[in-house]
Amino acid sequence: MLTYDDVVNAPLDKLKTAVDDWSDMVSRLKSLAEEARKGMKAHADAADWAGVNAGVTRQFIDKTAKEFEDAAAEARGIHAVLADGYAAFKRVKDELQKIVDGSEKSGIVVDAHGKVAARYSLSGDYTARHEPDFSLELKKQNDNLAEWQRRVEALVDECGDADEALQRALAANVPDEHNFSAPKFESLDDEEAAWAIELARKSTGDGGTARNVEALRQLEEVMTDHAKDPEFATDFYRRLGAEGTLELYTKMSLDATGLGPAGHDRADMVHRIQNDMGSMLGIATNTKTPGHLDAGWTLDMMRAGHKPIDVGGFAGVGTKVYGYQALASILRNGEYDKEFLVPIGRDMVGMDHKNPGIWNQNMPLVQSMAFNQDKDGGRGFDPMTGLMQAMSNNPEASTAFFNEPVREDSNGDGIVTTADKAVKGVHGHAQGMVDYALDRKPTADWFDTTPGAPPGSPLQEATGNALEAAVTGRVPGDEDAKPVEHTEQMAKVMERVVSKIGADPSLILGGDDAPGPLEGLSGNFGNMAAEYMPDLQASAENGAEQAKPFGVMAVFKPGEMTHFLAAVAQDPGAYGALTHAQQAYTTLLVRDVFAHPENHGADVGEALRNAVLPGGQIAGIMAEARVEAIHEQHSADDAKFNEALQDKADWTNRIISAVGAKYVEMLPVGGDAVEWLQEDITKSIVDKAQKDTSAEASQEAAGAYTTAESRAKQAARDAVSTAGQSAGLSKPDIREYQGTASSSAAVGFSVGRDSVDSTAPRGGGK
Repeated sequence: MLTYDDVVNAPLDKLKTAVDDWSDMVSRLKSLAEEARKGMKAHADAADWAGVNAGVTRQFIDKTAKEFEDAAAEARGIHAVLADGYAAFKRVKDELQKIVDGSEKSGIVVDAHGKVAARYSLSGDYTARHEPDFSLELKKQNDNLAEWQRRVEALVDECGDADEALQRALAANVPDEHNFSAPKFESLDDEEAAWAIELARKSTGDGGTARNVEALRQLEEVMTDHAKDPEFATDFYRRLGAEGTLELYTKMSLDATGLGPAGHDRADMVHRIQNDMGSMLGIATNTKTPGHLDAGWTLDMMRAGHKPIDVGGFAGVGTKVYGYQALASILRNGEYDKEFLVPIGRDMVGMDHKNPGIWNQNMPLVQSMAFNQDKDGGRGFDPMTGLMQAMSNNPEASTAFFNEPVREDSNGDGIVTTADKAVKGVHGHAQGMVDYALDRKPTADWFDTTPGAPPGSPLQEATGNALEAAVTGRVPGDEDAKPVEHTEQMAKVMERVVSKIGADPSLILGGDDAPGPLEGLSGNFGNMAAEYMPDLQASAENGAEQAKPFGVMAVFKPGEMTHFLAAVAQDPGAYGALTHAQQAYTTLLVRDVFAHPENHGADVGEALRNAVLPGGQIAGIMAEARVEAIHEQHSADDAKFNEALQDKADWTNRIISAVGAKYVEMLPVGGDAVEWLQEDITKSIVDKAQKDTSAEASQEAAGAYTTAESRAKQAARDAVSTAGQSAGLSKPDIREYQGTASSSAAVGFSVGRDSVDSTAPRGGGK
């Protein structure tokens, strides 16, 4: 094992000389091989020899010529791994030297043994101990020292790994002292990928992970070191093959988790390997990766996904699992091209559609056995959960996937591709992926829940996140993600979701005191609707064509839109997101009227009424939902709705960031003026929520409607105030327009409430 001293004082000049010498050797041997092939062998092949010795002589010449070629190939392999090793050693040595050279600026000292210390230690400064922030500053210094120490040790370890890989590669490339041969490895990554596979096979060999913990530990270390290395990733998966990959992970994961409490350390190592395999698979299949795994390899993976894997030796006689169950757990991590993930998803759904019960047939009897090592997300026996999680982490692929029809293996080749026919759904139309995903019952993955896990469906949660990713272009929960302009495909997914729920709100609301099967997705649907607030308001009313969507506008049927919102908004979290989005967007519409009256005709007041009316309608629909939830279904109380209004304030910023550029010329978004606009809208919503009292919350429904209407009118007045100040209007003008906006909001509110009652039945309550 190399030390810091070994690395910083390594005589790299000698290694560089060896690299150059072997480069010359390769050139000379290549010339000799070419001369032998074109000269000696060519003459022998062309000669008209006959007699007893003719065949023997020609065979000897052929063998000699081949020896020259093998010698050149072997020399090339030696040079390649030496050059790779030199590059790795030099990079590490240079990085360590950078740390030493910059140590004064960093406030550290690195001694001859690689130990990092503070250049000025607070712990030894007795005067500083009396400072009020001493503990905080000491912790910061210690954390900083620990981070620098980690970097130094990681670099030394990296050099040690390269040194060991170089030794193994040289030994493999020169296997015989008396005969030349083609090189087994052309790079250190190539060798380390082969070493990782050897370790993986050892760890799952006789005795499994229980007896081969050291091999498993070494495998975890190698995988972690190379999880983001494109050459290693492609070499690893290409050498292992699609079928070998799934068989390896199956045995490793089920075996480690089947050991019970005694095997927690093995399961933890497999968990990290699961994460690394996901990252590596994403890199290896990325079309931008040089030498990436191509479409042919993806087809191999699809075929392997259908194959049963024999685990009866340790999981119980008769136990049967499938390759896709292993793959889906690997897919939970990593960034994937849609060119890889969508074909996999299409085929996996085809297999699930053909036999929905296939995943829970002949499962292991040991309840602790699991493919998925994450704390949540189920045990991994239902691969649809892992697929949906992969889609939620890869929005572009998710959008493409949910625009696909469900297909079946119509040509009988054993897998489902675009060459196969679509499955027919309602009214003779092709069944879409959105419908297929939402039609699965929340209890469909009953067999996949982790013992002791909180109630809920891992599959449904992952499905909601996948749909949210598909329509927003963002990974759910990624607060720092930039808005993604809506495409036609994104809008189509949103249109189908709204249409499905709007046509049958009982999917969320349920009936006869039973919850709807999709009630658990209300939070996702609320976020999706908030994202599409401009489109929703345009569906409510856009006669004056004031709406400016974020990209391609989604088009909703007014009745379906109404009942979708009326159902979704009964969830407090969804209500909070929708309220912020509606207020922010209405404010932008109003500001556009004030800032650019020349674009809105001669009557500014009429333009203002047109701007406020759709928001009033949305507010009316949501008020109906809120009253239904509180006073009729008792599924939530007023306090929960008010808390949600405070918790979902980020939606104000998201809407302004997404569509603000179309209405607010004070860009770039994020400037002081736009920040003020965001803060003012948020404050007005939160302040109104805080004013609601428990007495108001307990009043009868009629009183609640009155309160809600007053709140909507005040929201319109606030929108005028915020937009008017932003556009530079005088206070008298703002007051005048506030009255206009309040009246229009009241009309819209009434229209919105009436629309809930006048269209299709809402279904039951929560």
